[in-house]
Amino acid sequence: MLLLIGIGLLSGVFIGRQIIKNNAIKNNSTNKLAPIYTNNSNTILRIKPLLYIKNTLDSVPYSLYKRIHSLTGMIFIGGFVVAHFINNSLAYNPKELNNLSKSIHKNPLFPIIEIFGIYLPLVSHIVIGLILLSRGKIDTRIKTETNYRYILQRISAYIILKTLIFHLVTIRFNEYLPDWFRKKFNIPSKRDYTYQKVNVWFSGPLAPIGYLMYISFIYSISYHLSNGIWTSAITWGLAKTYEQQAKLRKLSNIVFIALATWGKIILYLYSKPYSNHEEQDR
Repeated sequence: MLLLIGIGLLSGVFIGRQIIKNNAIKNNSTNKLAPIYTNNSNTILRIKPLLYIKNTLDSVPYSLYKRIHSLTGMIFIGGFVVAHFINNSLAYNPKELNNLSKSIHKNPLFPIIEIFGIYLPLVSHIVIGLILLSRGKIDTRIKTETNYRYILQRISAYIILKTLIFHLVTIRFNEYLPDWFRKKFNIPSKRDYTYQKVNVWFSGPLAPIGYLMYISFIYSISYHLSNGIWTSAITWGLAKTYEQQAKLRKLSNIVFIALATWGKIILYLYSKPYSNHEEQDR
């Protein structure tokens, strides 16, 4: 929910910005932007708050955006994804995975950790990322590795955002899905049946959707985090020379291969029918 609110807020800012630009073009000859700020028009009351937010966002130095973005990405988002990979590696034993999920959800501090340790940093990372995207331009004519990495970083961000929304709706908050949908595809309504909730997306009619969403996510999140090591080091001045940056690029490539391989193993573990695990337990 916080994720959608953050995205909606930023979208409103940019829509308001475009409206203001259009009005400026129409009234360019006599500088008639003043009516936009008066209280005599219904349009003004809607645009003025957006203009204030837009000006506030524009007043923040680019370097500060970059540093906050790298911190939320590497410490919070990166740490959460690695922890998520560790937990989901228990998919080889669905009962242990479900018991772990149950114990986490029973922890009274879990809602606080989830909001302040996951959702708020994630929303901050996405909102600032969209601001940085609006300030930067992709130029496919530049044939360099650095530019290709820049393009892939942004493409992977869109794929990750799409998959996160899909994951939150179908796994995290799946108990709110319509009953007819859950019954049709045998999706469990209980929150702690983590293995079964993910497994249904790798078997039966939902398998093509599940594999498409999660394989693209695995490669995108692996690249986004591994490349983030390189960009964060540059942002914080830890890799000033070409030689240092070249070494970090090699390290990020290794991290990408390791994370992508790890993620694909997790997908394989989740693809085994739950009934097979029950037979092994007997």
